[in-house]
Amino acid sequence: MDVNVFVDMLKRRDGWEASIAMVRLARAGRIEGYISALTPPILYFLRARISSEEEAKKDARKIIEGFRIVPLSEEIISRSFDEKRMRDFEDSIQFYSAKPSSEVLVTRNKRDFRAVENEVEVLTPEEFLKKYKPIP
Repeated sequence: MDVNVFVDMLKRRDGWEASIAMVRLARAGRIEGYISALTPPILYFLRARISSEEEAKKDARKIIEGFRIVPLSEEIISRSFDEKRMRDFEDSIQFYSAKPSSEVLVTRNKRDFRAVENEVEVLTPEEFLKKYKPIP
């Protein structure tokens, strides 16, 4: 799951209801939820802008509860630096973190993953919920 799905929830952006449904499914063990090791520090940074450091840590930890963290390996970082099909380095890290751990990458920003859609299925939270119909 891309970090922007969590940001949907935090900022109540369009589609936040589907994003929260995805998080609840992972927390309940109805789906296997994987996140990049890059996700917790990004969430911490976003929370630290509006709260204390301790609160930001606590919030970031709570937000990712129920998810398995894909370690940032030297291979993931190296492949992300070398990736020419994607413009955004962080998106490359999300992609290379998702690729070995999942068949589906859930993101709010499908456009940035068009170049790699043949390697992993890229879906929005709404598309995932509609296609796979996980038990709530």
